[in-house]
Amino acid sequence: MDRFAAMKTFVRVAELGTLSAAARELGLTQPAVSQQVMGLERHLNAQLLHRSTRRLALTEAGEAYYREVRAILQSVDEAEESVATATIGLRGSLRVHGPVGFGQMHLSPAVIEFQRLHPDLVIELVLDDRIADVIAEGVDVAIRLGELKSSGLIARKLATFERILVASPGYLAEHGTPQSPDDLIHHRHVRFAWTPLGEAIPLIGPAGPVTVPVRSTFLANNAFVLNDALCAGLGIGGAQVPLVKAHLDNGRLVRVLPDHAYAPLDIHAVYATSRFVPRRVRAFIDHLSTSMARIEGLHMIHKPD
Repeated sequence: MDRFAAMKTFVRVAELGTLSAAARELGLTQPAVSQQVMGLERHLNAQLLHRSTRRLALTEAGEAYYREVRAILQSVDEAEESVATATIGLRGSLRVHGPVGFGQMHLSPAVIEFQRLHPDLVIELVLDDRIADVIAEGVDVAIRLGELKSSGLIARKLATFERILVASPGYLAEHGTPQSPDDLIHHRHVRFAWTPLGEAIPLIGPAGPVTVPVRSTFLANNAFVLNDALCAGLGIGGAQVPLVKAHLDNGRLVRVLPDHAYAPLDIHAVYATSRFVPRRVRAFIDHLSTSMARIEGLHMIHKPD
């Protein structure tokens, strides 16, 4: 038994929860994955997994072994990188996860440019508005917008941006321009299909925070669809400034209630551990920070040199 390979397989089984998922990711058959894990159990004379028809769970011994083995594998990666010199290009794989709207418009060009700079890397970009499980899904860097929940992950804050209320000039000419947040209830509203407050929006104005009821008539789960709906005159809605800056500049959209806005959104790069951050991950986050400094509508936390 190749004990090192079996240890790597066991860690992914523990994190993904099924033999089949680990087999797909590792390019192995499910019986091969099962044999490696059982080989470890025989070697250790201990049961590492509780097996059921649906999902695997770690035993108490498996939990302890997982923590130790994961640290060992990270140390091996760290040792291998420590002998690399600046003349050695970045190698290996890099899996990046990000939200659809910001990802498609601004993250994907940065990722494509990074791959051109480092052709020996294998890069996978996953755009999805859900919150990915960084460890279970093998994500090296996740780009997240908004407030972060406590998760045990490491986050580097990159930038912030505004979310404002906008509408098309045609809509305002036909329906009038609201003069106060309370006027929004008399207008058609365009919004994301899932929002914490539903038919209400939280704004910040000169007098502080205010929650305003709205009447939504068009909903979607994609920022580009919502922006198209706003440009088409379907109503008033919130927009991320980096995604609509061009529409504001060319007059397709105008700001509504300029004294009020949503709370600014933070952009974080999230990764699994601070003990050992692979060189490719550090390099990508630095590259992303430099790329984002060129995006209009973003306020960078630290200006790149």
